[in-house]
Amino acid sequence: MQSSVVHYFAYGSNLHPLRLKERIPFAHLIGAVKHSSQKLHFHKKGADGSGKCNLVKTDDRTANVYGALYSLRPQDKTTLDKIEGKGYGYSDHQIRLQLNNTRYTCFTYLAQHSHIIDNLPPYHWYKKLVILGTEYLEFPEAYINSIKDIESVQDPDLARRRLNANLVERIAKWSQHSL
Repeated sequence: MQSSVVHYFAYGSNLHPLRLKERIPFAHLIGAVKHSSQKLHFHKKGADGSGKCNLVKTDDRTANVYGALYSLRPQDKTTLDKIEGKGYGYSDHQIRLQLNNTRYTCFTYLAQHSHIIDNLPPYHWYKKLVILGTEYLEFPEAYINSIKDIESVQDPDLARRRLNANLVERIAKWSQHSL
């Protein structure tokens, strides 16, 4: 029997619920959650050549990545797989998380080794999408600041830069009205 929902752990540009809802309209935010013994890196080479988020397991038990736990319809995962480039830079992995005394088996996307390039900066707009999500979900200030400290660069593609600047602006306005 197929489950009526699947759970997704977002930790990068899909953190903010408006961003994910524009991609997957039936996505439902369950809450903010911590994933232990992980570090956030912006070293996954995106299709646009810039750095995208990735999780890296560490032996440091004090290291945490914060993310958003979403429920999706099973058919939405196929759509998200295409959007995220499953098989073309990311692969999906199952993880287990706990939120409010409930255990969840979730999928998330991790960079394939062939697409990891250290010191690959994200574009300004991509980093801003991640920051807007962390602020909306009220992650710890030190975590948010660690992302703000990541070096980013201007997207050289003017059309893509404008398109994503509009997205960032919509999300920022939506966040202000929903608080």
